[in-house]
Amino acid sequence: MALAVLMTWPLARHLSSALPGPPGDNVAFLWNFWWMRAVLESGGSPFWTSHLFAPYGVDLTLNTHTALPAFIGATVFAPLNIVATQNVMTLTALALNGFTAFRLARAFTTDLAAAFAGGVIFALSAYISAHLLGHFNLISAYVLPLFILAWMGVSRGSRRHAIAAGLVLGATAFIDYYYLVYEFAIAALLLIVEASVWTIRRTEPGRTARMVKWSAGAGAVVLAAAILFIATTGGLEFDLGSQHVSMRSTYNPRQMFWLLAGVWLLARWSPRLDIGWRPGWSLRSAIPAVAIAGSIFIVMAAPLIWRGVRLMTSGDYVSQRYFWRSAPGGIDLATLALGNPLHPVWGHGVLGIYERLGLSQTESLAWLGLVPMWLAFRTIRRERSTTAVRMWLVLGAFFFIWALGPHLEILGADTGMILPQTLLRYLPVVSNARMPARAIVVVCLAVAMLSAIAMSKLRLRSGSPMLVPALVVLAVIADNLPAPYPLLQLERPAIYDVLRDRPEPGALCELPVGTQDGFGTIGMLDPRALFYQTIHGRPIVGGMISRLPPSVRAAYEGDVAISALLRLSDPQPWDAITRALPTRQQTIDSLTAKGIAFVMLDRQSAPPALVTFVEQELRLVEVSRDARRTLYRVASGS
Repeated sequence: MALAVLMTWPLARHLSSALPGPPGDNVAFLWNFWWMRAVLESGGSPFWTSHLFAPYGVDLTLNTHTALPAFIGATVFAPLNIVATQNVMTLTALALNGFTAFRLARAFTTDLAAAFAGGVIFALSAYISAHLLGHFNLISAYVLPLFILAWMGVSRGSRRHAIAAGLVLGATAFIDYYYLVYEFAIAALLLIVEASVWTIRRTEPGRTARMVKWSAGAGAVVLAAAILFIATTGGLEFDLGSQHVSMRSTYNPRQMFWLLAGVWLLARWSPRLDIGWRPGWSLRSAIPAVAIAGSIFIVMAAPLIWRGVRLMTSGDYVSQRYFWRSAPGGIDLATLALGNPLHPVWGHGVLGIYERLGLSQTESLAWLGLVPMWLAFRTIRRERSTTAVRMWLVLGAFFFIWALGPHLEILGADTGMILPQTLLRYLPVVSNARMPARAIVVVCLAVAMLSAIAMSKLRLRSGSPMLVPALVVLAVIADNLPAPYPLLQLERPAIYDVLRDRPEPGALCELPVGTQDGFGTIGMLDPRALFYQTIHGRPIVGGMISRLPPSVRAAYEGDVAISALLRLSDPQPWDAITRALPTRQQTIDSLTAKGIAFVMLDRQSAPPALVTFVEQELRLVEVSRDARRTLYRVASGS
């Protein structure tokens, strides 16, 4: 907990008035805490709300609802305000990351100091610090060490561990979807590691392999020449019969080059994989344990599963649509060496490199730390024949390849190398875990565990045993500590208290208004509107959600008033001129019919066309005004 306070400093001094990171998803997670309290006070479902996307409401099943932390915040921490509640839960999650990693490391070494240092490595990982900028769900990574601890017992047929694994799976479903998908993948990999003995060895290539090698090599050389030609001359275009052929881009040739290079490498190496059952492992005992864990998960996650099925049958289930070249990318390989972009000393320079290369400091980041990487590689080199090291090698390698995304990216450039995520992203369950870079969290955990094993070995040979973990902890703190952490101060404009106290019922339309989900924004949305809603308590037009159902999107597009306000709110309204705006009476009648009783105009952030439309065309009844905002009442016939 001390490390959690240190890495988020000065958050502890502003528990009731600030959130980590810039305005964005962090406010949406704050809304989750508020909505859970509202549900528990007045009844209803935590997975459906009428308070966003008024007047239609929206299903929250596919949203990052963080229902379990929100429930704890609404019950255990009920005396605190919601800002303090989320911050206390944030600090608790950060502390649990380190503690659960420490407990997991204890399963691989009896050395308490080495295990503690391993917990520190995971707790202070750059992945956690980066996602603390707004992804409250992703900083709750403690579920992964807990699940691995339990599932290792399940792989050996322990029914007691099966109950624990099922409980962790069920809890994860109400914390974060990505980590639930990762736990299923970890379960399959650990079963393979526990059940099998395998070796990979190189063999002498046969005649067929030699022919494949020479063919693939020749093709790769031809493609390399074509890539060089296009890159230096700009390529060419020509007609081939009735077809027009364009060779202006190197992207497709690069993809084919890497594919042929891979075939050539396999043919040259001619690897042979020998697999056998591990002596003493029993499939008969493992199956009941897996069934127990699965049954507990299904029972716990039944509300989400049922609502997901209903969304599918109604046509409101939203999933990522993938295209060959436009899918979300993974980590950038160069970020393994660029350093920590949140470091208080050199982070600004690293972040400048990120910006020049077009990299995201959250979704491109793969920084693991110099000392932990050295310790992990040392363990792999010297202990790779042991079961524990092989287990973490398998987990780390699998999730690292996953985190690389569909194509290998280096220094912001797509190399064209096709990776397994190109196919993984089409799997039904995996498809909604659309950001492959987040799989690096399991690599961070693997590095922490391998580092703990390395430290336990080094301490046995050291004349000063406590010196090794102490130096490692200090090195990790010096490398990864992001403090002082950037904070968002949440102001409480008095005009929202005025709105709260108004006797008229009805929803609020904040202008500019926007709809935002994981696939983009329509209009313009200030995320702080969700915090302001916790003050006035009224339903609002628009909002933020992970997946916006098609029915709500279509309803907004078909509404004469809301669609016009969305267009006018867009900083670059592409069709505001070509599409006629509704008349004053049409707008007022539409808003009134849908129960939208108030309009709040932010005169500073609203585009000029929107300000003009509200102040000169609509001429609503002014209720209150401050230095930035004007509150209007919508009344039929006004």
